Amino acid sequence: KKILIILLILVFVLSIGFIGIGCKEEAVEEEAVEEETEVEEATPAEETVEEVAAEDIWYEDFGPGNLPEGWTLPASIGHVTNILLHEWYQNETKGEQVRCDEYGIEFSINDANLDLQKSLAALDDYAAKGTDAIIFTPVDQAASAPALKKVMDAGALVIVEASAIEGQLTMVAIDDYQAGYDVGVWAGNYMNENFAGEPVKVLDQGLPGLKPTVDRSQGFADGLHSVIPDAEIVQVDAGGIKDTATAVAADALTANPDVNVIFGINDDSALGGMQAYLAADMDIDKVLVVGFGSEGKAGKNALADETNPYKVAAAMFPEVQGRMLIDAAIMAYNGVEMPEKIVAPSMPMTPENVTVYYKMVDDNWEIIWDTAIGLIPTEK
Repeated sequence: KKILIILLILVFVLSIGFIGIGCKEEAVEEEAVEEETEVEEATPAEETVEEVAAEDIWYEDFGPGNLPEGWTLPASIGHVTNILLHEWYQNETKGEQVRCDEYGIEFSINDANLDLQKSLAALDDYAAKGTDAIIFTPVDQAASAPALKKVMDAGALVIVEASAIEGQLTMVAIDDYQAGYDVGVWAGNYMNENFAGEPVKVLDQGLPGLKPTVDRSQGFADGLHSVIPDAEIVQVDAGGIKDTATAVAADALTANPDVNVIFGINDDSALGGMQAYLAADMDIDKVLVVGFGSEGKAGKNALADETNPYKVAAAMFPEVQGRMLIDAAIMAYNGVEMPEKIVAPSMPMTPENVTVYYKMVDDNWEIIWDTAIGLIPTEK
């Protein structure tokens, strides 16, 4: 009996030990589960903290003193313009100069004056001199492609402006179609509000030889038709220069005296159309003039004068685009993977908002940078 009692006591003690060990293991497992749960809960919060690498930047308006760590500035940037006589390029290059002055970059211009061979020679010259970054506005897109490839293969950094070239690194330009569409919608709404019930007939002072201007006309037509589906459009080749545009419009208005909307693919085309309309002594209260660009003094003067029929233009802000070209060159110079196109801002500009973005100083329109910079898109 004593032996049996002793054996029972031993079994009891051992079983208590096993239970204790089991409880301890369960407690350890529970603590581990709690620790794992805490880690899992902390992970999402940690994942929300991300650093944007340089190669992930699409476009950023950095400014001096705000460049990413390790970036360097090009010492020189040159712009090969296609026609500096045009107000667009005068104002765009002013924007480039202002931005380069802010950064302390040497900036120069070599104008081709619409001479293809001079344009290609200027591109070659900048590359041969070792200019750190080149901005190139082609005279002829297709004819410029081999020359662009040659200098890029030799190591030149080239940013294309306005007109795409096959093989380019990137291009800075507005979305011509969308800008045309937006101003077309504006025009459609205006006609519905002010000419309700009247048939709408448009004289499109176009320029069918260039893709950007073709896109502007098509965008305008699509935007207008989204509001007034049965609007009629008569398109002419107005040449893009005021004297030619005026003469072409005079003939077109003689053949189409019922035109009540004049659309121009640039300031000169719209202003030339308006001049022809007024010269024909047609009723100023029965027409809407729609421009494109607002790049120069004449276009803004027309907009600011509320007594004439020039009521809206697709503003392109050349000074802002100049600023963006310099910033794009700096980004590319520092190895950023560039998108095919960086879209510069545009918007319908009217007599009511022209003075939000520009001010008259000594009989000239100057951009108000504080408001204009806010138009720059920083997302695709």
